[in-house]
Amino acid sequence: MHAPVVSCVVPLAAVAAARAVIALIGVAAVGCEVPTAPRGDMLRMPPAAFSQWWQEVEQCSGVSGDLARVDWYVVPCADGEAGFTCDVTPDGLCAGEWRAPHVIQLAGPNRFFPAGYVQDEWTVKHEMLHDLLGTADHPQAFKTCHLALR
Repeated sequence: MHAPVVSCVVPLAAVAAARAVIALIGVAAVGCEVPTAPRGDMLRMPPAAFSQWWQEVEQCSGVSGDLARVDWYVVPCADGEAGFTCDVTPDGLCAGEWRAPHVIQLAGPNRFFPAGYVQDEWTVKHEMLHDLLGTADHPQAFKTCHLALR
């Protein structure tokens, strides 16, 4: 008698997920920082103005991309703070922050900006430019587009 032949089909997505986990374990093992999950509540439907602002940033920078690929999050601010805590600014507060590959976090309403930074055109465009350029740095395009840090 022969042993039965068993066919095991593993979806490609599962293989890719397993490889990603192995890669992350490898990164962690050599001491590199593994990105943390975004904080705050995800915006299911970004404001309509974002489409126009995206087009303006594309035109100014000369770089095009897909706005739909960006995941937007609103991060609550601590009482009395001007933004959410982060480690990329000298004062440790951010109105917005871009994370690779396509995550943008914006500070929620606070006493300094009661509407929240989702409605602040300059902050949103600044983070959009980070996403279009794919970098957390501030190359010349930020000055050209009048989105350099003040």
